[in-house]
Amino acid sequence: MDQPTKADDVEQGSGSAQGERACTDEEHAEAERPAYATINPSAMQIEMEIDPPPSRLELGRDAWLRFLGGPIHFWIGMIVLLLVIVDGAFFFFLLIGAHRMCRPRTDCEPRNWWYNWSIQFLNVLFTYLASISLPWRLSNAMHLFRSKRPSKAGLDLYGRATVEEIWYHLPQRKRRWIVACLTANSLTQYANQATRIVYYNYELQAAPPGSIWTNVFFVASMGFAAVGGFCQLREEIKLRRGHPERFPPHPLHIAAKYLRRVVCREKADGEDAEDGDAEDPRPLPDREESERRRCLRGLRKWLKNDQTSLDLWGL
Repeated sequence: MDQPTKADDVEQGSGSAQGERACTDEEHAEAERPAYATINPSAMQIEMEIDPPPSRLELGRDAWLRFLGGPIHFWIGMIVLLLVIVDGAFFFFLLIGAHRMCRPRTDCEPRNWWYNWSIQFLNVLFTYLASISLPWRLSNAMHLFRSKRPSKAGLDLYGRATVEEIWYHLPQRKRRWIVACLTANSLTQYANQATRIVYYNYELQAAPPGSIWTNVFFVASMGFAAVGGFCQLREEIKLRRGHPERFPPHPLHIAAKYLRRVVCREKADGEDAEDGDAEDPRPLPDREESERRRCLRGLRKWLKNDQTSLDLWGL
């Protein structure tokens, strides 16, 4: 067995010393690195000094919005949205008489009983969404209309530059219009809920004045939500198209792209497949798994960028 030479010892000692210095340098750099550097870029804004300092009202607002922005409220919102779709479909079928409960199909029992309770339950769901989103809507309304902190495009509720959330990058005038519509939606929904409590059965809500008040506030609430939602969606789509490197595509666009690839991969020998699929040498299962992961990453990024946009709708 060869004995280690003096040169080998010197070389090993030099390598060990360099390794120790490298470790020491890395530890020193890690100690000096700001906390936000290891978390995410948006946390850097938390470290920035807020001028003027937050008031007690702003701190209370932040605590309440953090509570409402938790994951549990998101999933409750998803469940409520699903219930709205199911109950809304049930209400619509009863409205047009698409049932076999009794005759005449648009005015008979038990159809009228189910019709009344379906609209009552639907209003409760709408009132929940209006209530859970009202703190976000009022916070943005105060920021855009009354606060001394700047609210131009790109600035959050404290007037700090924000990189991620697309809502704050909408033009100030558009955000004011959207928030005004959404706040009016909440208020008219409360009025609508009150009329449903006063005119609580089918007979009361089917005859004047119940038929007038329940329909007036229902149409007003839906109208404000439709106008605000359409304007917000249009402005966000414009931003996504203009700055795709900053704002991820909408989930509908991600789903459409994924389905397009699914259809392409089923075509014989990839004759009509997209160029990217035709040039990809990987086996088909690997390409499918890669595309699924890409979709999930896109959805996660979308949720991060659209957090405030979803909060404005109680989701």
